[in-house]
Amino acid sequence: MKIPLLVSVADVTPEVLTRLEKAAVGVELSYFAYPSTLEAPDLAQKIQAYKDMLHDFSQPITMHGAFYDLSITARDPKILEVTRFRINQSLDIALQLGIKKLVFHTNYNHSRRPGYKAYWIQKQIDFWKTFIPKIEANELTLHLENTQEEDYSFIGGILDGLDHPNFKTCYDTGHSHCFTQAQNPPLSWVKGYGDHLSYIHLHSNDGTLDQHVAFTKGNVNFEGFFEAVRALKNPPYLIIEVAHREEFLISLEALRKLGF
Repeated sequence: MKIPLLVSVADVTPEVLTRLEKAAVGVELSYFAYPSTLEAPDLAQKIQAYKDMLHDFSQPITMHGAFYDLSITARDPKILEVTRFRINQSLDIALQLGIKKLVFHTNYNHSRRPGYKAYWIQKQIDFWKTFIPKIEANELTLHLENTQEEDYSFIGGILDGLDHPNFKTCYDTGHSHCFTQAQNPPLSWVKGYGDHLSYIHLHSNDGTLDQHVAFTKGNVNFEGFFEAVRALKNPPYLIIEVAHREEFLISLEALRKLGF
């Protein structure tokens, strides 16, 4: 089973694409996730520039959607309006670039209010359902990514409720370590998500900050993780999401030694 390897890149250049092509590594575009990009007066020109650069790139291409300051479960309709606008904007940009896979944060915030988890899951289900006609018509797959969720059951609950093949999850190995109290190991997330899992952000940290270092560093416990990923019925995309080129090279070499 071949598992596609990609790297998350903040600002793509032709030189970067050439190196990735030679390494047979795909790219996750994160450039269009930032408010500064989405509000730039030359956004249309930037989209065209990316379209031109990516035209002959033969490896897989995905995109990280907008996430800064968005609140999918907000009570204020104006905030929901902005959230919906940014997500639609991300979908439209992906369509212009011919990209079919996008990642979005669910942006969970810890709450001790009784019943909040069930409330939060239902609000997420109601929100994402409204995008089904658009993603079905354009054959898009949306991957919902964990940030502060304590375990797989939060986003797993959303996906169970949606019960739609165009919604999957993106499991972020670093977020589950530095943004949660439980710090459940990656293996538990893979087993918990099961068939929902089709996209992974691979990186590590020391448990205090979202450092985005190579998975061979930090203190995330990856015991059994890669074996469980290989055992999945459908091969997930594996995205190296690190802060610096050196960390990418370390990650890639380690993954090659593991047989990826």
